[in-house]
Amino acid sequence: MLNASAWKPFPRYMAEPEVEETTSSEITPQDHDLIVRYAIVGIFVILATASLYLTRVIALPITAGVIFGLVLGPPVDAMVRRGVPQHLAAGLVVIAGIVLLLLLIGTLTVPIAAWSDQFPKMVAALKFKLVGVLAFMEDFKKFAENFSSGDGAKVSVSDGNPLVSIAVSSTTAAGGLLIFVATVYFWLATRRHLKARVLRLCFGRGARRSAGSFFEEIEIRTARYFGLVTLINLGMGVISMAIAWAAGLPYPVFWGALAFFLNYLAFIGPIIVTVAFFAAGLLSPSSLLVAAWPAMAYFIVHLIEGNAVTPIFVGRRLTISPFLVFISFIFWLWLWGPIGAVLSTPILLVGLLAREEIANYRKAQQDAEQAASEVAPPSDAPSGTAPALAR
Repeated sequence: MLNASAWKPFPRYMAEPEVEETTSSEITPQDHDLIVRYAIVGIFVILATASLYLTRVIALPITAGVIFGLVLGPPVDAMVRRGVPQHLAAGLVVIAGIVLLLLLIGTLTVPIAAWSDQFPKMVAALKFKLVGVLAFMEDFKKFAENFSSGDGAKVSVSDGNPLVSIAVSSTTAAGGLLIFVATVYFWLATRRHLKARVLRLCFGRGARRSAGSFFEEIEIRTARYFGLVTLINLGMGVISMAIAWAAGLPYPVFWGALAFFLNYLAFIGPIIVTVAFFAAGLLSPSSLLVAAWPAMAYFIVHLIEGNAVTPIFVGRRLTISPFLVFISFIFWLWLWGPIGAVLSTPILLVGLLAREEIANYRKAQQDAEQAASEVAPPSDAPSGTAPALAR
């Protein structure tokens, strides 16, 4: 058996020196408070998500109305500065938006009706050209159904009366649209009073300054984001209309409007437009390459827009991590559908700006406390005498 000195060349077998424990492994009150704080935040996030999902019929139009109210705030302020009453200015802006929407619907009614008649033919052409891919997807679906455990019972949404489903969905959409318009109007008409009341709830000059800065920045950034994105989408609509005209597709205005609106739906919207271009090209008796070039041209333009144009014009002013944009898009798409996906980036802007303002407020409070502690004399110094200088 080796003695103790024989183990010295092997450091891994050397006995570790005994060190007195200077720190305690017990949880301090500060650590306990931090754990409780994070637990409360997690519970709040879970409950807030569940509440937004259960109340989406009301929460979605209200949130969309507030976002559009932030975007339409600068025109209302411009009219108020020219002597127009705020309620009248808000009403004029809302009425102008409704009239513009009705004119747009009236312009696109004929193209939409014409292409809706062609939709079954487009689907049939896609199925014929992609029969191999569709067969593979069908086999994979059957394999997944057989692999998953279950008794084979399926619930079909179409088992009920379709007229009742259409009536319920139409009533819900009409109610949501009414809530949306009312939210936009009342937000524009009363946002100054709302801001004043919120500022009165803030105790201290620093809190009021941070809250005021938050309101101003969120209006500026949201309006700037939607303005820039709308201009970019308008350019994509014009280019798509030119592609449709060059390809000989009927109603190029329809394709421009389709590209304009679906470009607000990040990640998914451009894919839908590309597939629609390809399906429309398959209706012509020409070759596959000639039928596919409009879709290829639009997709190339979209790649240039998404990787060069948008980061240059939007990214310089509104720097957001693409990962956060993607996570926000997926979350709100799952929670509220396509409209939630459109609102995902503005909601993310509001959250990031709120975090930024809270961090600035805390930093200002810490700087004020540090400055006060440096100016104030030590507590043990006798009254009436100046504190001695440290040598």
